[in-house]
Amino acid sequence: MRIVFIEEMAIPFIKDYKSILKREIMAGGKETPRQKMIGMMYLVLTALLALNVSKQIVSAFITINNKLENSASVIQNKTLEAYGEIDKKRAGIVAVGGSLEEFKIWESKSQQLKTETSSLIDFLLGESNDMIAMSEGVDWVEKRDENDNIVKLKPLDGIQGMDNYDIPTNMFVGGNPENPNERGQQIITKIHTYRDVVCELMGTYSTGTKSFSFTAPSSIEGLSEALTTCNEEDSSAIAQFYRTLTIPEKLHAHGEADMLPWASVTFDHAPIVAAAAMFTSLRLDVQNAETMVAEYIVDKIKAPIFNFNKIEPMTLAGSAYINQGDSLPLNVQIAAYDSNQVSMIRWGMDADTLPEKWQEVSGGINLSGAEPGAHKVKGAIGVRERGEIKWKNWEFDYTVGQPMGVVAQPDMRVLYIGYDNVVEATASGFPPENVSMSGSGCNIVKLGNKYVAKVSRGTRNATISVKGKNPDGSIVSVGSYQYKCVPLPDAQIKIGNVKSGDDVAYNWITSINRLGVKFPEGVNLDGKFDILEGSLQVGGVTGKGKINAGGGFGSGCQERLRQSRGKSVSIIVKYQDQSKTIKKTGITLNVRP
Repeated sequence: MRIVFIEEMAIPFIKDYKSILKREIMAGGKETPRQKMIGMMYLVLTALLALNVSKQIVSAFITINNKLENSASVIQNKTLEAYGEIDKKRAGIVAVGGSLEEFKIWESKSQQLKTETSSLIDFLLGESNDMIAMSEGVDWVEKRDENDNIVKLKPLDGIQGMDNYDIPTNMFVGGNPENPNERGQQIITKIHTYRDVVCELMGTYSTGTKSFSFTAPSSIEGLSEALTTCNEEDSSAIAQFYRTLTIPEKLHAHGEADMLPWASVTFDHAPIVAAAAMFTSLRLDVQNAETMVAEYIVDKIKAPIFNFNKIEPMTLAGSAYINQGDSLPLNVQIAAYDSNQVSMIRWGMDADTLPEKWQEVSGGINLSGAEPGAHKVKGAIGVRERGEIKWKNWEFDYTVGQPMGVVAQPDMRVLYIGYDNVVEATASGFPPENVSMSGSGCNIVKLGNKYVAKVSRGTRNATISVKGKNPDGSIVSVGSYQYKCVPLPDAQIKIGNVKSGDDVAYNWITSINRLGVKFPEGVNLDGKFDILEGSLQVGGVTGKGKINAGGGFGSGCQERLRQSRGKSVSIIVKYQDQSKTIKKTGITLNVRP
């Protein structure tokens, strides 16, 4: 594009007005003094007019550049939306359980597009920055991205030498407009290289059993032939992009009969603000072309699109409860949803998890905690895909714990040697089936739904540890408890409901023929005793009666009991308890006269 001034020769005229005046004065012999004065005034007024016009033109270029920058921001937002659609399509493919193989091909192309575009934008801004910095003596970069690429320059209205046209001319044209320098030609080269890379990115790929390719031609004349190898569906988009970023080698210069190279027409005698505006215009063309390709890539990805207008962080954990000393795996993810849509949900719990028993609600579900134990919930949620509702299955397991309290007496924790000590354990946060125990100094045996702790003779202390099993299978320690190991309490002879020292009736005692052994009242243990032998003696009566094994009265017992009126009766037995320990116990009764 040729920079056209309101008065094309205004700035060269100002530069050379002294020589023009000199020529007019040298010709003074042919004019009267009045004519000379009028001529000189005319020249000065013309110069002043030209100077005023140039300032207006410079201000106009600043205005134009600002408008181009605003357009660039709008285009950039549109490009970001296109890249966002690519992310939506990934979510759609994952949601329906589709393959990401083909998607990844186009996702890679979109990332390459970003990289190539960012590099070219950095180059164009860098050239503009170098030009301004040469005039101002300071760097004009305002912002860089994470890769140190330039993304924004400072406003042009802060430039002091904004009407300087020597710097753009020297940097990008040189001394011969018909043959501009390498730096000016490099601008075209960079843009055309970007054009070729992106065109080939668009047209070269495989889908299913078909493969397509595109090789960028060296000039626009070879475009039609080059398009014959690409997918016919893509030819229009590729051709449009190619033409958008094709810069002609030569242009008609204003007021010139011959054509001049693009760099000369663009930058020769252009003020810095005009040259900077040209770089902004080029950048706008590149960004517009990037948007075109990003939207092209979106169309090439075949996937359902889910509408969403809200993105929020979401935490997912297997449980909302954690025991001290444990760790809790926590997944933090992004949830995208449409806040304007209320999802329909079908669901059922426990016995109603079959689809034909599901109920339908909108919004959310309140799960009941009325029944303790494990519960299973199954259902489906309605998701809108391309205007149609499709149902996606889901399920959820949860456990309702039964409120309970435990009162413990640490000093009274005992295990009886040789006895089947029944022990129970609960672990808050774990269902009963995920709780287990182990012992040190004792042997823990699971019998049905309960545990039995057995202690051997000679053991004075034992430890019982409680463990819980997490949903992921890991085992955690819930706690450990110390126990004293003591012998079983002594047993007592059991004859009816009497106890040692009681007065009994003669008729009652003469009617019994068997006795047993039991733990005293207050000892809540299941007693299992084997009576080995014993003896019965009546005060004042010679000899003893025999107690047989098992507790039955043997010979001599009834004979002596018949002589017990008004006397005392003493019985001693030898027995073996559950620990296989042999002990003796006795009872004394007073028989009424």
